[in-house]
Amino acid sequence: MKKTIFSIVCAVALALGMTSCGAIGIVGGIYQDTTTPEAVTANALGSKVGQAEVWSVLGVVALGDAGIEKAAKEAGITKVSHVDKKMWSILGVYTKVTYTVYGN
Repeated sequence: MKKTIFSIVCAVALALGMTSCGAIGIVGGIYQDTTTPEAVTANALGSKVGQAEVWSVLGVVALGDAGIEKAAKEAGITKVSHVDKKMWSILGVYTKVTYTVYGN
């Protein structure tokens, strides 16, 4: 009986672990501090930089506006050249995602 319960718990844990979004990229289960490219255009590399961020606690509460439009407006960018995404997380308890927009 204990073996059956253990097997069921393991199967459920495995299934839950495999339900995350496949487009997330590199994920650190304990700690994460990564920057990855998110988007690129044919526009030349610009001198202006804008940022926008969202954050989440326990994956239950998430707040913020990390839209490219918000970041571009903040820096006065009208022609976006590329966008980077920075993820910072500790134990999945607190996660912050910042989008950095570059352009002119």
